[in-house]
Amino acid sequence: MRVILIVGDGMADRPIRKLGFQTPLQAANPVNMDALASSGISGLLDPVAAGIAPGSDAANLEILGYDSRVLCGGRGPFEAAGAGIKLEPGDVAFRCNLASVNADLVLVDARAGRIGNEARELAKTIEAMRLKDNSDVQILYRQTLGFKGALVLRGEQLSANVSAATPKVGDRVGSVQPLDESVAAKRTASVLEEFMRLSHELLDSHPLNEGRRAAGQPPANMVVPWSGAKLPVIELFSSKYGLSAACVAAVSLIRGIATLSGMEVIDVPGATGNLDTDTIAKADAALEAVQRCDFVLVHVEGPDEASHDGNVQGKIAIIRKIDAMVGKILSHVDLNEVSVVLLADHAASSISREHTADPVPVAIASAHVVKDGVSQYNERAACRGDLNRIQGKDVMPLLLKLMGKQRGLDG
Repeated sequence: MRVILIVGDGMADRPIRKLGFQTPLQAANPVNMDALASSGISGLLDPVAAGIAPGSDAANLEILGYDSRVLCGGRGPFEAAGAGIKLEPGDVAFRCNLASVNADLVLVDARAGRIGNEARELAKTIEAMRLKDNSDVQILYRQTLGFKGALVLRGEQLSANVSAATPKVGDRVGSVQPLDESVAAKRTASVLEEFMRLSHELLDSHPLNEGRRAAGQPPANMVVPWSGAKLPVIELFSSKYGLSAACVAAVSLIRGIATLSGMEVIDVPGATGNLDTDTIAKADAALEAVQRCDFVLVHVEGPDEASHDGNVQGKIAIIRKIDAMVGKILSHVDLNEVSVVLLADHAASSISREHTADPVPVAIASAHVVKDGVSQYNERAACRGDLNRIQGKDVMPLLLKLMGKQRGLDG
């Protein structure tokens, strides 16, 4: 028995008035997801625990059976690893946003108008940057998808214990405070302040940003680092479970979790991490990977991006694209041999534009489970499933039992 685990990032939601108090999942009428639910058992999932609105890092780690309380000191190392940076002990890594700030360095747009591929041109300037006041610290920067990037600081006496938090519109950025009295924390705060100052100096007058201003678009004129941490010690997936594994994902966070846990990370042309992602290409990659791997993780970021933008119709549209992906996978696997699991890693409100603590639907399609009669995949139907209400940490034990790999529970 092999497994394909499909994660729709932020796919679950709350009832929305303009959808007749349906959720986007209900409004999308996902016939293939419904077929998946009809082929097995369903339930509700608290990705971390009831009442907690998790970040995608914590949620996906828990679903894969890792303790997020231990590993989630910050998402920076996962972003950096997913961006292709090989981390060394002592490095401090940060997630970064290409952002728009005004002349007073007040954050106007944390995503620079959702800048797209042109961000890579700006990234060349940042990648070539060298610090002056902290010249003994090496900076490694990589742009990933759109406004997203990763920064690694490499040198002596560096600490993640600094006030580099998620950027919020209206905040003045560019100032970083040490959170303890150590030399390392004070030094790292100084390095980050210099990095942001130089990024603004280099990007504000960049020809590409001049063109964006002329076109009425916000300039991507500062790189803002946040969620820093040092390299976590994570047990390899193969050692933990005795399974070979592959990951099909576009976003650097998930690719980083897969990389650091030793999974094969598959590049898929057309996978963008946004609403225009090619979900059928992802299905093809997953079907190819499951021929040689015991476990294949397929992650689609688009629903979460739509939620954070308050784009209800966009969320419905990407759910339908995921539904087509599910259909392609179901039509090409034998459920006697491959179980197909579908879940959201967390709920994300298209109204508040934030992650919420609501439980999410999970369904396991397999010829080796007793069907529970649930015939739809959505937040309401999942309440009637025989899985009842489980937590993220329960997912892998359930799958290992199904695969006849109970020995992985010792991990």
